[in-house]
Amino acid sequence: MKEHYYSIGEMAKLTNLSIQTLRYYDQIDLFKPAYTDPVTNYRYYHESQFYYLDLIKSLKYVGTPLDTIKQVQNYPLEELVAFLSKQEQVIESSIQRLQEVQYTLLKTKKQLEEQLAIPSLNEVYEKMEEDIRVLYIKVHNATPKYIPHTYFSELIKTIENEGSVITSRYGCTYQLKPYQSIEEIDYQNIFTPILTSRFLHDLSGEMDVMKIKAGRYVCIAFIFSLEKYIQHYKTLYAYIEANQLLVESDVYEFYMPTHYAPTKEEQYVVELKVKLKDQSVDSIVTRGFMV
Repeated sequence: MKEHYYSIGEMAKLTNLSIQTLRYYDQIDLFKPAYTDPVTNYRYYHESQFYYLDLIKSLKYVGTPLDTIKQVQNYPLEELVAFLSKQEQVIESSIQRLQEVQYTLLKTKKQLEEQLAIPSLNEVYEKMEEDIRVLYIKVHNATPKYIPHTYFSELIKTIENEGSVITSRYGCTYQLKPYQSIEEIDYQNIFTPILTSRFLHDLSGEMDVMKIKAGRYVCIAFIFSLEKYIQHYKTLYAYIEANQLLVESDVYEFYMPTHYAPTKEEQYVVELKVKLKDQSVDSIVTRGFMV
């Protein structure tokens, strides 16, 4: 049977590679032509060389460096199988990482969408919430007027050390009571939403993971101001009392930046929300609340 040789142009078309790529592979001794005319210096490839390119293209597709491919070409089949198994593990880890990145992106986008969906500022509203998984730390001597920055630093370090990403949203919890002044409010916890689904391991004694439960919440949102904070809280509390709503949670306070421009003055939207007690249609509603 007559052997068939292909010019570099023909080989490029048949293998869907550029002429420049084939020349480069020749220069680095990765894939050389079967014959080079000493007079014209034209490169010619034999039809039996196609399967060499198949391996090169397959490994390059999964991100294997060309230097590594050169080494792999000389492996016996047993070593080649072992190498491919390791590559499979690397790819699986990359897939998991990309899925986590996608999950984080979706969570971040959802947070911003929820902020944009706040129906109105300075007025009470009710809405349905999904479960929110948060990392929290118990705090001492923390109030709406002052929160030691060390608490935020601990949350940030823990989230990042666990391989996750920090969010720009923070929150606090405190008891639902008929406060008359902002000085009466003492935070119990400070928290930040966890944007990944991974389990957090290395937590300090004052730190833990909790779930803010899904359900219906009564809320009020406003631009943060120390002077008007208690006024908005009283509006929320009065709504709960006037409508004889049964609640089953503390007050969850969320801080959300209104912009991310470093040249603008900082401004935050605060959303206060309390979970309403789940009730069936036939339940008898009585006045009261739980703390």
